[in-house]
Amino acid sequence: MVSGMKWHKRCSYRLLFLGVGLLLLQSKAIAQAPLHWGFVHFPPFYFQTEDGKAAGQLADFVAELMAELERDYTFEQYPNRRMIHLLNEGALDFALVMTSVLKDHSLYRISQRPITSMQLSAFWLGERSEVERVGDLFGSRVILMSGFSYGGMRFMLEPGYGVVREVVEVNEHALGIEALRLNRGDYLLNYKETATLQSAVDDVADIHHSVLKTIDVYFLLRADLPDSEALMQQIDQFLSQQ
Repeated sequence: MVSGMKWHKRCSYRLLFLGVGLLLLQSKAIAQAPLHWGFVHFPPFYFQTEDGKAAGQLADFVAELMAELERDYTFEQYPNRRMIHLLNEGALDFALVMTSVLKDHSLYRISQRPITSMQLSAFWLGERSEVERVGDLFGSRVILMSGFSYGGMRFMLEPGYGVVREVVEVNEHALGIEALRLNRGDYLLNYKETATLQSAVDDVADIHHSVLKTIDVYFLLRADLPDSEALMQQIDQFLSQQ
Protein backbone atom coordinates (compact mmCIF):
# COMPACT_ATOMS: atom_id res chain seq x y z
CA MET A 1 0.00 0.00 0.00
CA VAL A 2 2.85 2.34 0.90
CA SER A 3 4.72 1.50 -2.28
CA GLY A 4 1.54 2.21 -4.22
CA MET A 5 1.26 5.64 -2.65
CA LYS A 6 4.93 6.37 -3.43
CA TRP A 7 4.36 5.29 -7.02
CA HIS A 8 1.39 7.62 -7.33
CA LYS A 9 3.44 10.48 -5.85
CA ARG A 10 6.25 9.85 -8.33
CA CYS A 11 3.73 9.86 -11.17
CA SER A 12 2.18 13.07 -9.85
CA TYR A 13 5.56 14.79 -9.62
CA ARG A 14 6.52 13.63 -13.09
CA LEU A 15 3.22 14.88 -14.52
CA LEU A 16 3.67 18.17 -12.68
CA PHE A 17 7.20 18.65 -14.00
CA LEU A 18 6.07 17.60 -17.46
CA GLY A 19 3.20 20.11 -17.34
CA VAL A 20 5.47 22.93 -16.17
CA GLY A 21 7.98 22.04 -18.87
CA LEU A 22 5.32 22.13 -21.56
CA LEU A 23 4.06 25.49 -20.33
CA LEU A 24 7.57 26.92 -20.41
CA LEU A 25 8.12 25.60 -23.91
CA GLN A 26 4.79 27.02 -25.05
CA SER A 27 5.54 30.39 -23.46
CA LYS A 28 8.93 30.49 -25.13
CA ALA A 29 7.39 29.53 -28.45
CA ILE A 30 4.82 32.33 -28.14
CA ALA A 31 7.44 34.87 -27.11
CA GLN A 32 9.75 33.89 -29.96
CA ALA A 33 7.08 33.64 -32.66
CA PRO A 34 8.12 35.47 -35.86
CA LEU A 35 7.14 39.13 -35.83
CA HIS A 36 5.10 40.39 -38.78
CA TRP A 37 6.18 43.65 -40.41
CA GLY A 38 3.86 45.58 -42.71
CA PHE A 39 4.95 48.36 -45.07
CA VAL A 40 3.91 50.18 -48.24
CA HIS A 41 5.73 50.80 -51.50
CA PHE A 42 7.93 53.69 -50.45
CA PRO A 43 11.40 53.54 -51.97
CA PRO A 44 14.11 54.31 -51.02
CA PHE A 45 12.90 53.49 -47.49
CA TYR A 46 11.14 50.17 -48.10
CA PHE A 47 9.55 48.19 -50.91
CA GLN A 48 9.12 44.59 -52.04
CA THR A 49 11.16 43.36 -55.00
CA GLU A 50 9.80 41.26 -57.85
CA ASP A 51 11.28 38.14 -56.27
CA GLY A 52 9.45 38.82 -53.00
CA LYS A 53 12.26 40.29 -50.89
CA ALA A 54 12.07 43.37 -48.68
CA ALA A 55 14.47 46.06 -49.85
CA GLY A 56 15.37 49.66 -49.11
CA GLN A 57 17.15 51.68 -46.42
CA LEU A 58 14.74 50.82 -43.62
CA ALA A 59 14.45 47.21 -44.76
CA ASP A 60 18.21 46.95 -44.22
CA PHE A 61 17.76 48.55 -40.81
CA VAL A 62 15.06 46.02 -39.85
CA ALA A 63 17.24 43.10 -40.97
CA GLU A 64 20.15 44.38 -38.86
CA LEU A 65 17.92 45.03 -35.84
CA MET A 66 16.21 41.64 -35.94
CA ALA A 67 19.58 39.91 -36.27
CA GLU A 68 20.76 41.80 -33.18
CA LEU A 69 17.59 40.78 -31.30
CA GLU A 70 17.84 37.21 -32.62
CA ARG A 71 14.21 37.39 -33.75
CA ASP A 72 12.68 35.94 -36.89
CA TYR A 73 10.21 38.06 -38.81
CA THR A 74 7.91 37.98 -41.79
CA PHE A 75 6.86 40.91 -43.96
CA GLU A 76 4.34 41.99 -46.55
CA GLN A 77 3.88 45.05 -48.70
CA TYR A 78 0.34 46.41 -48.53
CA PRO A 79 -1.58 49.07 -50.47
CA ASN A 80 -1.56 52.38 -48.58
CA ARG A 81 -5.11 52.24 -47.23
CA ARG A 82 -4.88 48.55 -46.33
CA MET A 83 -1.66 49.14 -44.42
CA ILE A 84 -3.14 51.95 -42.34
CA HIS A 85 -6.28 49.88 -41.66
CA LEU A 86 -4.25 46.89 -40.43
CA LEU A 87 -2.09 49.13 -38.28
CA ASN A 88 -5.11 50.69 -36.60
CA GLU A 89 -6.66 47.26 -36.06
CA GLY A 90 -3.53 46.19 -34.17
CA ALA A 91 -2.97 43.51 -36.80
CA LEU A 92 0.71 44.26 -37.47
CA ASP A 93 3.43 43.31 -34.99
CA PHE A 94 5.57 46.24 -35.98
CA ALA A 95 5.86 49.07 -38.46
CA LEU A 96 8.20 51.95 -39.21
CA VAL A 97 5.92 54.93 -39.78
CA MET A 98 4.97 58.38 -38.57
CA THR A 99 2.81 58.31 -35.44
CA SER A 100 0.10 60.48 -37.01
CA VAL A 101 -1.28 57.39 -38.80
CA LEU A 102 -2.41 55.94 -35.44
CA LYS A 103 -5.93 56.54 -34.15
CA ASP A 104 -5.21 54.77 -30.86
CA HIS A 105 -1.63 55.12 -29.64
CA SER A 106 -2.21 52.57 -26.87
CA LEU A 107 -2.14 49.77 -29.46
CA TYR A 108 1.60 50.19 -29.94
CA ARG A 109 4.77 50.93 -28.05
CA ILE A 110 6.61 53.77 -29.78
CA SER A 111 10.38 54.08 -29.90
CA GLN A 112 11.88 56.85 -27.79
CA ARG A 113 13.69 58.36 -30.73
CA PRO A 114 12.87 58.51 -34.46
CA ILE A 115 14.52 56.19 -36.95
CA THR A 116 14.59 58.75 -39.74
CA SER A 117 12.63 61.73 -41.03
CA MET A 118 10.92 62.74 -44.28
CA GLN A 119 10.21 66.09 -45.87
CA LEU A 120 6.60 66.69 -46.81
CA SER A 121 6.78 68.85 -49.92
CA ALA A 122 4.59 70.61 -52.46
CA PHE A 123 5.40 70.20 -56.16
CA TRP A 124 4.19 72.39 -59.01
CA LEU A 125 4.97 73.28 -62.61
CA GLY A 126 5.82 76.62 -64.14
CA GLU A 127 5.06 79.96 -62.55
CA ARG A 128 2.56 78.97 -59.88
CA SER A 129 2.96 80.59 -56.47
CA GLU A 130 5.31 78.92 -53.98
CA VAL A 131 3.62 76.98 -51.18
CA GLU A 132 4.99 77.35 -47.66
CA ARG A 133 1.92 76.32 -45.63
CA VAL A 134 -1.46 74.69 -46.15
CA GLY A 135 -3.13 78.10 -46.35
CA ASP A 136 -1.15 78.84 -49.51
CA LEU A 137 -3.18 76.13 -51.26
CA PHE A 138 -6.35 78.24 -51.00
CA GLY A 139 -8.65 77.72 -53.98
CA SER A 140 -6.32 75.24 -55.68
CA ARG A 141 -6.68 71.68 -56.97
CA VAL A 142 -4.38 69.36 -55.04
CA ILE A 143 -3.09 65.89 -55.96
CA LEU A 144 -2.73 63.59 -52.93
CA MET A 145 -1.43 60.09 -52.32
CA SER A 146 -4.22 57.70 -51.38
CA GLY A 147 -4.07 56.59 -47.75
CA PHE A 148 -1.41 59.11 -46.65
CA SER A 149 -1.99 60.98 -43.39
CA TYR A 150 0.42 63.79 -44.34
CA GLY A 151 1.72 64.05 -40.82
CA GLY A 152 -1.77 64.60 -39.41
CA MET A 153 -2.61 67.33 -41.95
CA ARG A 154 -4.90 65.21 -44.14
CA PHE A 155 -8.15 66.63 -42.74
CA MET A 156 -6.95 70.14 -43.62
CA LEU A 157 -6.66 69.07 -47.26
CA GLU A 158 -10.30 68.11 -47.64
CA PRO A 159 -12.38 70.56 -49.72
CA GLY A 160 -14.81 70.82 -46.80
CA TYR A 161 -12.09 72.39 -44.66
CA GLY A 162 -12.33 75.48 -46.83
CA VAL A 163 -8.82 75.78 -48.26
CA VAL A 164 -8.44 73.28 -51.10
CA ARG A 165 -11.00 73.50 -53.92
CA GLU A 166 -10.59 69.96 -55.29
CA VAL A 167 -8.66 66.79 -54.45
CA VAL A 168 -7.35 64.21 -56.92
CA GLU A 169 -6.05 60.97 -55.35
CA VAL A 170 -3.45 58.68 -56.92
CA ASN A 171 -2.06 55.32 -55.72
CA GLU A 172 1.51 55.56 -57.01
CA HIS A 173 4.17 58.22 -56.56
CA ALA A 174 5.03 58.54 -60.25
CA LEU A 175 1.32 58.89 -61.07
CA GLY A 176 1.25 62.02 -58.94
CA ILE A 177 3.80 63.70 -61.19
CA GLU A 178 1.94 62.45 -64.25
CA ALA A 179 -1.32 63.94 -62.92
CA LEU A 180 0.53 67.22 -62.36
CA ARG A 181 1.93 67.13 -65.89
CA LEU A 182 -1.54 66.49 -67.33
CA ASN A 183 -2.89 69.46 -65.34
CA ARG A 184 -5.24 67.33 -63.26
CA GLY A 185 -4.15 69.39 -60.27
CA ASP A 186 -2.27 72.59 -59.46
CA TYR A 187 -0.06 71.09 -56.74
CA LEU A 188 1.12 67.64 -55.68
CA LEU A 189 1.82 66.88 -52.01
CA ASN A 190 4.29 64.07 -51.43
CA TYR A 191 7.51 63.25 -49.61
CA LYS A 192 10.66 64.59 -51.23
CA GLU A 193 12.78 61.51 -50.49
CA THR A 194 10.63 59.10 -52.51
CA ALA A 195 12.85 57.55 -55.19
CA THR A 196 10.07 56.76 -57.66
CA LEU A 197 8.84 60.33 -57.28
CA GLN A 198 12.32 61.66 -57.99
CA SER A 199 12.71 59.55 -61.12
CA ALA A 200 9.41 60.93 -62.39
CA VAL A 201 10.46 64.49 -61.49
CA ASP A 202 13.65 64.08 -63.52
CA ASP A 203 11.55 63.51 -66.66
CA VAL A 204 9.55 66.74 -66.26
CA ALA A 205 10.90 70.17 -67.14
CA ASP A 206 10.20 73.30 -65.12
CA ILE A 207 9.09 71.52 -61.94
CA HIS A 208 9.55 73.15 -58.54
CA HIS A 209 9.04 72.12 -54.92
CA SER A 210 9.07 73.52 -51.41
CA VAL A 211 9.26 71.76 -48.04
CA LEU A 212 6.15 72.21 -45.88
CA LYS A 213 7.08 70.07 -42.91
CA THR A 214 9.72 67.62 -41.67
CA ILE A 215 8.09 64.51 -40.20
CA ASP A 216 9.79 61.89 -38.02
CA VAL A 217 9.43 58.14 -38.52
CA TYR A 218 9.29 55.89 -35.44
CA PHE A 219 9.42 52.18 -34.68
CA LEU A 220 5.97 50.97 -33.61
CA LEU A 221 5.72 47.65 -31.74
CA ARG A 222 2.36 46.01 -30.99
CA ALA A 223 1.75 46.55 -27.28
CA ASP A 224 0.00 43.25 -26.55
CA LEU A 225 2.86 41.04 -27.72
CA PRO A 226 3.94 38.75 -24.83
CA ASP A 227 7.37 40.36 -24.51
CA SER A 228 6.68 43.82 -25.96
CA GLU A 229 8.05 45.86 -23.05
CA ALA A 230 11.37 44.03 -22.89
CA LEU A 231 11.60 43.95 -26.68
CA MET A 232 11.04 47.69 -27.01
CA GLN A 233 13.75 48.31 -24.42
CA GLN A 234 16.14 46.36 -26.62
CA ILE A 235 14.99 48.29 -29.69
CA ASP A 236 15.50 51.63 -27.93
CA GLN A 237 18.95 50.54 -26.85
CA PHE A 238 19.80 49.56 -30.43
CA LEU A 239 18.56 52.93 -31.71
CA SER A 240 20.61 54.80 -29.12
CA GLN A 241 23.75 53.20 -30.55
CA GLN A 242 23.06 54.22 -34.14
